[in-house]
Amino acid sequence: MAAGMLITIREGLEAFLITGILLSYLRKVDQRALASYVWAGTGAGVAASVALALAFRALALHFEEGNGAPLFELAASALAVPILSYMVLWMQRQARTIKGEIETRAAAAISAGQLFTLTFLAFITVFREGLETAVFLSALATRAGGEGLLPGAMLGLLAAIVITYAYFALTVKLNLRKFFVVTGTLLIFIAAGLCSHIFMALHELGLPVIVEQVWSTKWLLDSESLTGRLLHAFIGYHDDPNLLQVLAYVGYLGGMGYAFFRAVRGSATAYAKQPARETTSRA
Repeated sequence: MAAGMLITIREGLEAFLITGILLSYLRKVDQRALASYVWAGTGAGVAASVALALAFRALALHFEEGNGAPLFELAASALAVPILSYMVLWMQRQARTIKGEIETRAAAAISAGQLFTLTFLAFITVFREGLETAVFLSALATRAGGEGLLPGAMLGLLAAIVITYAYFALTVKLNLRKFFVVTGTLLIFIAAGLCSHIFMALHELGLPVIVEQVWSTKWLLDSESLTGRLLHAFIGYHDDPNLLQVLAYVGYLGGMGYAFFRAVRGSATAYAKQPARETTSRA
């Protein structure tokens, strides 16, 4: 449940923040009548995302019934890792300027009379986050089963809506940069677990692993226990990993951790160089 909640609260917040930026800009330039274009795009993006999630779920069930579960696990995890990695780094590098870029696009669309561009901006943002969410949840479901994943995902989505509303409507001051640093760190551990799971699936498909059991902590914490399954979904815990799983986990964690640290430092430096009025703003 916790892993699903983390995924949807972050992805949902990214999507709804764009919607909120568009709506706030329309209020600022006294174009509130155009808000319907933004809401139409947001609604269409949510609908398309739900349809995509259901399609992924149907595909997963199809492979499970046909004894192709390892193949689907491999594909889902291999797709989720690069997408998740790119998303985490992109948000750190672009969060500082995204508000200005969205407002510039909205201003150009209104000036040119291309109002459906507002709809497209909202739609493509929500659908992109929905696509990422569908891929991540599918990969997590193959890794630890589906128990609690959907309720956690729904709670995360609800939390994202509440945070976005508080941020824009109630003018609650939130340090979004720190929020994305924390969630980004947690997502890196989830992605490391997915990397490890790729080699677990490959082993099930016949790939030799050199050393089948590097260690065993089954006596301390069984992977099939409630706590073990939670940690398996969240950080990729396994009570008897093979050598390739360990190398994949440690290798990804080290490489991605370094890249993320550099992105965070770059973002912090860029914020520090902004004028005082910008560094103290809510965005």
